[in-house]
Amino acid sequence: MILTLTEPTSPRYLYINPENNLVHLLVPVVGGQEISTDNTCKSTASLKEFFGSKGALRELNTYKSALEFDLQFLDKHHPLRQPKKERLNQIKEYIKAMPATQNQYENAITTLMQLPSNLYSIQLRPRAQDLYSRVINPVFNINRENDNQGNPLSALYNSMHQIYPAATIAKPDTRAQLNQAVLTALGASPLQRVDFDKARDALTEQCKNLFGIDIDFTKDKNGIAINPGYIAAVIGVDEDEIATAQDYINNLLGFCAPELFDNIPAPHFYKVQDNADKTEKLSILTQFFLAHLNIYCAASEISGSNFGAILDASPPLSNAVAVIVSSALSAGNPVEESLCTFFNEHSKDFGLTRPLNQDDIESIKQKFNSTYVAITATPENPHMDDFMILDSNAQKGLFVTHQGSICTDFSELDPSTKNEYFKTVRRDFETRPVGEIPQINEHIKGEIDLDINTLLSRLKDDSQFEQLPQNIRDACMQSPAFQARQFLNNVAKGKQDEAHNQLLNNPNTQELLTNPGIFTDYSGRTFNCTAYEYAYWAKDTHMQRMLEQHMEEDTKAQMSNRCEAIEELGLNYSQNGTEYCTKHFDFAPLKQALQNYIDGYDNWNRTNNYDAMKAAWMLVGLAQRDVPVHVINEYCRPDRSFDPTPQFNEEKLPRVATFYNYNTSKDEALFPLVLTDSSGLGVDFALIRVARGAVGLCGIVSGGGAWRAAAALDLAAVSRLDEVRTADLTQSRENLKSVETRLGHG
Repeated sequence: MILTLTEPTSPRYLYINPENNLVHLLVPVVGGQEISTDNTCKSTASLKEFFGSKGALRELNTYKSALEFDLQFLDKHHPLRQPKKERLNQIKEYIKAMPATQNQYENAITTLMQLPSNLYSIQLRPRAQDLYSRVINPVFNINRENDNQGNPLSALYNSMHQIYPAATIAKPDTRAQLNQAVLTALGASPLQRVDFDKARDALTEQCKNLFGIDIDFTKDKNGIAINPGYIAAVIGVDEDEIATAQDYINNLLGFCAPELFDNIPAPHFYKVQDNADKTEKLSILTQFFLAHLNIYCAASEISGSNFGAILDASPPLSNAVAVIVSSALSAGNPVEESLCTFFNEHSKDFGLTRPLNQDDIESIKQKFNSTYVAITATPENPHMDDFMILDSNAQKGLFVTHQGSICTDFSELDPSTKNEYFKTVRRDFETRPVGEIPQINEHIKGEIDLDINTLLSRLKDDSQFEQLPQNIRDACMQSPAFQARQFLNNVAKGKQDEAHNQLLNNPNTQELLTNPGIFTDYSGRTFNCTAYEYAYWAKDTHMQRMLEQHMEEDTKAQMSNRCEAIEELGLNYSQNGTEYCTKHFDFAPLKQALQNYIDGYDNWNRTNNYDAMKAAWMLVGLAQRDVPVHVINEYCRPDRSFDPTPQFNEEKLPRVATFYNYNTSKDEALFPLVLTDSSGLGVDFALIRVARGAVGLCGIVSGGGAWRAAAALDLAAVSRLDEVRTADLTQSRENLKSVETRLGHG
């Protein structure tokens, strides 16, 4: 049987380095790939979710459970076992570290954003500003404040809003732009003779640079290879007559892309309509492009200046920028190139260490175009206030993209940590290739071939069985091994009716009763014995009597011998990794915890030492975790209370395990036990029996002795139950003796 292991390959927030098996927990700083698509509020909410109880911690615990589930099926020599154990230990390190960061992450993120890296913040000034806009260490921003009369204090903003209303937006001459770009790349004049292959390569490259279009200029529309001879033959001239740069450009476009200029989308600046929104949209586009120009210069170490601050400090420069944009639009010229030319001409003003070359300009334009498309495709930034932009081409940096967000590594949030594991993770993160982190950890996929008996023997409880794929569950349920396992689990978990029904009209009844197996009860004790042995050890009289009804004489004889062995040698079991051997379940820890609480109550109440009182009450809850399920059934049965102390001689025990939880104000099932660091039996409540039934209380701290009296009633009932069930064992051994033996004794 092939079992696909459950460790998730695409868990939220987690990346496993395939080269060294290191687990990286990636913190989503802001949504987006190369530019943030979340506004400030949504970004804050995402971080709050990550560090909250339903974020990374829940994902880590889910991942931990999956690893633990897988490991129980892997033998110690299986090649998948050691890597999974390593990942499990790492996941535990993250779970342990999470609480310390939950109240400090905002400061840690702020500190990280102030370091030189590959994520840059910008803040623009739209007409209607987002009051919650917040940026850390912006590389570009302009003044967003107003004077006492409400007039903007930004010189750049004022210049654009004064000049742009009169700007006319012509249709850009894309053919002329392409023609000039190719000639510039060739370093040739239109009538200069050039090499055909070089002209074709330049045309291909510039179509890609200017328009983002890949065109095959090696063949015509019919797939026929193009060369100078082909062109000359088609138009009926000698090759020498078409050897200039302009001839090659015109003919290659005509033969290979005759409809090119009908399909080229207008540049972003030229998509602005001449209406009431024109000035605002041109203003935002100008700021957005200048921010990208600023980021490129910072990342390339061309300038460390904030261009927005420089422009705001110089009304003449700001005015010149607005005029450049307006003039370019009126002439149909590329606005972006015009602005780059302006910055080259004023390189000293902007602190440029060198002029921007054509490759620089193309890179800036490409990033500007792609990020503008990304942010205008989402409604998250209606005011165009602030953004984070990722330099994915950087050689190193503290930020990556992962699962639709710009992230940093959890280990970066506390660089001073003394935890050696996180130091190792941080070194691994900082030396990785910069770029997008894979969303799927393909290399951790795994499966294992197991027979049904082995598989079932390694399952701890029913919930784990439900985790198996449906086809494997179906196969298991058809096997005798599953029936045996289910029977043992029903007995250990007090499911008396279910166990009884399994034995009715079953040809394998005696095998179910006499065959031992491995199973675990609700308290986490794992046994390898028969159902009756467990019920006998647990002092579960009602379960024993039901099982006895289905036994043939040979089965009773076997069980009699096994019970005598328990009385002599005890029954082995393991719990929490420790091996034990006892004759019966011991009620003493629960009785002692109740007695300690009762003895200390008056003094704690008189001195208002409620912490000590609560701690003592939680020890009662801890002891209750260990009781067999029939004891909890007595606490929870609805037909009588513990006052007066019961005789515990009823024929039937209602198998109820529901209590009223004062912490949640609702009825809840006690089993299976759900325990966390902040809630659960023995963590924030213990059971007390009152008139209406079992109640889970967080701590008995009031009532002037009433709760102490209630605890005393519980102690009396538990003590009586222990006495009765211990005495019942003698009757159990008598019931297992053969008819002949009993008559002989008579």
